[in-house]
Amino acid sequence: MKKVLVLCYDFPPLPSIGAQRPYSWFLHLHKYGFYPTVICRKWKKGIKTLDEYFEADEGKEELIGTAENLLIRIPHKQSRKDKLITNSGMDTSVLLRKLLTLYETFFKWIIDSADDKVYLQQRADAFLLKEKVNFILVTGEPFVLFKQAHYLSKKHDIPLYLDYRDGWTTNHSLSKSFLNKLRYQYERIFEGKYLQQAKLFGSVSKEVTDGIAGKFNISDNTSIVIKNGVEYDFYKNTKKKDTTEFSIVYTGTLYDTQPVDAFIGGLEKFITQNKPQNFKVYFIGIRLKPGNYVSQVEALTQKHSKQIVILDSLPFEEMVQYQKNSSLLLMFIIGSQKKGIIGGKTYEYAATRNPILVVQEERTEETPFFQGRDIQTFAFTADEVAEKIESYYNKFQQGISIQTSITDEEIFSISREYQVKLLAEKLNSL
Repeated sequence: MKKVLVLCYDFPPLPSIGAQRPYSWFLHLHKYGFYPTVICRKWKKGIKTLDEYFEADEGKEELIGTAENLLIRIPHKQSRKDKLITNSGMDTSVLLRKLLTLYETFFKWIIDSADDKVYLQQRADAFLLKEKVNFILVTGEPFVLFKQAHYLSKKHDIPLYLDYRDGWTTNHSLSKSFLNKLRYQYERIFEGKYLQQAKLFGSVSKEVTDGIAGKFNISDNTSIVIKNGVEYDFYKNTKKKDTTEFSIVYTGTLYDTQPVDAFIGGLEKFITQNKPQNFKVYFIGIRLKPGNYVSQVEALTQKHSKQIVILDSLPFEEMVQYQKNSSLLLMFIIGSQKKGIIGGKTYEYAATRNPILVVQEERTEETPFFQGRDIQTFAFTADEVAEKIESYYNKFQQGISIQTSITDEEIFSISREYQVKLLAEKLNSL
């Protein structure tokens, strides 16, 4: 059996969609001829606020090994900026924190002391001095891990796979501010360097891999598309509970660039016009990374306290249960799906067999994700949001099933295990 080292930052029990990608490698690679060792941060259970991201992790290093895989969890070591946040909060020492952030942003690529995650590289280096592996797999963000994996690959002469969950300096949603433009021009130097060293790179869509290959003049033969997916068994084994409540569920982060205002306007219109009974909207985990829309949703809970509920981040199993029990699942998209960038949440939602309301910025229903099926429905304005909610709500009240037509076979085809199989086949071909 070949051995791989997986270097990542997000990993369960952190309740992030980014944690699920390396977790799928950890769970499934052994089925396809690889023994994975994962080195990651030792996240504590039950993280609910942004401040907790910056806290030092308790206890010592943790090793969990089986015949199928090995997990090495390293306690986070606080940087000076982290200590300022945890000791004084986000609203104090703002200027000093900004200066420290600026220092880290520009110097972490060349000075280890500016890299607050360098402890992962150090532990991986110690591991590789004792153990032989066939590949190093690294997933970003944070992209500073690409620097670390590049160093390890060169030092130990091990082929490297760079996994992009989204583009780095080619990301379509990057801020266009002067400072960010300067930052990404600078980081592009390092991204190109790491790509030249890598044996293989991949991302969630061909648009992303083509954009990277074109920008850095990298051969298409060194790229692979590894889509997002769903942990099929978790969703298959979680049963939907009977309920008389019509619920809309959103899980994850609300970003300031998403068309959340269209949903808020449509939701208020629906509630005002219909005065629905047994109706709830659950926002789960949105306070973990606060933004402008979080405060707007909090204001809505004051106005419609019986219908709108904010819940802290939940363990994965509990979150899945809320998704399965929902009547309608909520998704926000910057731009559109038509270019093939399908977020991990879409796959999870689809596996519940509950319909997905996609509130999208670009007015198009073109998508490579089950085009024309009853799995997704699109809305672009507040009026359309209100109409869609009313349509599903009325069917639910009349006892008409609103479950989608997706099959077991189709759910497996969008599973993370299926994507792991494709990755393993590609690695074996190198």
